[in-house]
Amino acid sequence: MQKPFSTQPELFITSADLEHAILQGLDGAEAVLDWVKLEQIMAEIYASKTGRPSYPLLTLLRASLLGIWYRLSDAELAQSLFRDLLFRKICHLELGGDVPDATTIGRFRARLMELGLWEVLLGEVNRQLEAKHIVMTEGRINIIDATSVEAAQSGYGKDANDEPTRDKDAGWHVKADSRGNIKSTYGYSVHTGVDEDGFIHRQTVTPGNAHDSTERDTLLLGDEAALYADAAYSSQATREKLEQFGIDDQVQRKGYRGHPLSKADLVRNKEIAVIRSGGERPFATYKSRY
Repeated sequence: MQKPFSTQPELFITSADLEHAILQGLDGAEAVLDWVKLEQIMAEIYASKTGRPSYPLLTLLRASLLGIWYRLSDAELAQSLFRDLLFRKICHLELGGDVPDATTIGRFRARLMELGLWEVLLGEVNRQLEAKHIVMTEGRINIIDATSVEAAQSGYGKDANDEPTRDKDAGWHVKADSRGNIKSTYGYSVHTGVDEDGFIHRQTVTPGNAHDSTERDTLLLGDEAALYADAAYSSQATREKLEQFGIDDQVQRKGYRGHPLSKADLVRNKEIAVIRSGGERPFATYKSRY
């Protein structure tokens, strides 16, 4: 069961000292979304009517969004919820009351993942933003890319039962850099599709040994004006798929043994790279904060 999602009226409405403009900084973000629909999507998380009351789902969801917007770890987010009036206001946390700790926030996110609700929430938020023309759909582009993330358990150790502690669901991601140096990472690959403004439209996670191109069709929207991607996605199958949907092919070309790239392809790749680099922004956040 969960506590009601409400804030004492006297906390932020009747107190003149707390009606400072700085506390209205997130009013626009709060007003743009239909939070009731988001709450309905998460309803099954706390389906039980018994047990100790939990924090409201919208409190935990809004707290999670604040962590993303301000690039805070769970521990940093918990501290900010305790001392920041703006954070308390957006999450409907009463002054002097308890706030979710880092473990609670982490468990909530893990529960969303277990139930497959992150993707559903992302889809609903994007649908609402598109309906209000905040995210443009006509003429938009799609930038797809993937990055490797090391598994938390990636070493060769064994547990008390002499079983390997290495994450069994992960895999080896092997990639050569621009100088030909080989880098191997045992973990996962995060595959993401974003538009030119950085809005994430599609995202999947696979074992690290899955090639980037295996998630191409999952990341395709089907109505984008152009697809931007690096040479890992370059293939005849990709070109035929884009032609089928009438999507402009902005996938970088790759050379093969005995068939190096032409000067025209090298110039084309460099031009594509300028826009394609926008797909790296989510990865920078993941790796610098998480």
